[in-house]
Amino acid sequence: MPKLVDHEERRKIIAKATWNVIAREGLGGASVRSIAKEANLSLGAVRHYFQTQEELLEFAMQLVEEQVTERILKHLQSSLPPKEQVLNILMELITPEEKKVEMQVWLEYVSYKIRKKELQKESVHETISEILHRLKKAGLLKEEIVLEEEIVFLHALIDGLALHILMGLVPIERERIRYLLKKELDRIFVE
Repeated sequence: MPKLVDHEERRKIIAKATWNVIAREGLGGASVRSIAKEANLSLGAVRHYFQTQEELLEFAMQLVEEQVTERILKHLQSSLPPKEQVLNILMELITPEEKKVEMQVWLEYVSYKIRKKELQKESVHETISEILHRLKKAGLLKEEIVLEEEIVFLHALIDGLALHILMGLVPIERERIRYLLKKELDRIFVE
């Protein structure tokens, strides 16, 4: 009896192998051959699912976004107060330690798209912008807050913390990150 293959699952396995190669060797080391080896598949099997390296990279990044979005939606569906929900979402954007590979892949990919002058939007910025606009509309932010400035500031804080985590040169624990983000939210939220 022929072996049934779940094609979507196989594409995800290849994408996650791509993440591992990128995290270990950078985007430059993410050849289809090295990805096939990491996924324990033949080159032909990988090419069956992805005709080009670009197509594979796009799918791998789309999978990162989907997973982060799924975790964010879970926080939005929680019964926690809005400030706690936002804090948990921001922690997802920085990415928990066990998901550090997502952050490495994201940074490599964004850098790659910037070099190719193909980056049209940056989803972390869009997420922060959407969150703060909704909070402002709901009357949960202080009146004196200049929304566009806060979006830039919070985005810079998130990116800076993420880089510290990735570089590992300045040790920063998860609870310290949570404290810093909470302190920022306390500054902009209505009491």
